[in-house]
Amino acid sequence: MICPSDSPPSFGLLLRQVRDGLVRQLDASMAEEDLGLNFTHYIGLKVLARMAPCTANELARAIDQVPSAVTRLLDKLEALGCVRREAHAQDRRALQIVLTEEGRALWLRLQKRGEDVIDYASRELSADERAQLLSLLTRIRDSLATP
Repeated sequence: MICPSDSPPSFGLLLRQVRDGLVRQLDASMAEEDLGLNFTHYIGLKVLARMAPCTANELARAIDQVPSAVTRLLDKLEALGCVRREAHAQDRRALQIVLTEEGRALWLRLQKRGEDVIDYASRELSADERAQLLSLLTRIRDSLATP
């Protein structure tokens, strides 16, 4: 969504437009996998690649989703052979989510697609400008984190 105007967009609107554009590009790229995946699956696999094994509740907190949405996400990933639900070693009431070899392989493919989208989106920035943008956005993100 681009709003034609003589004045620059607000900071919040600009961040939203960039985020939405990146998600659209990534969703289009992931559609080439022909697996019915979207941005939520990308984020779920990204987090699982770093923190699995974990519980569904831990994953829900990490990706800021309600447990029912994470259940649907895990159902899809399990149907694709990307994750397994196993008994939790310390808590008999809980299941832990384990990323399979198929899941790791898929994540590596999706990670490359994500990197390609970022490269495309920032193609007009120099390496120094990319580093500066990342630094500034990181500082803003960190200033909003709750202590």
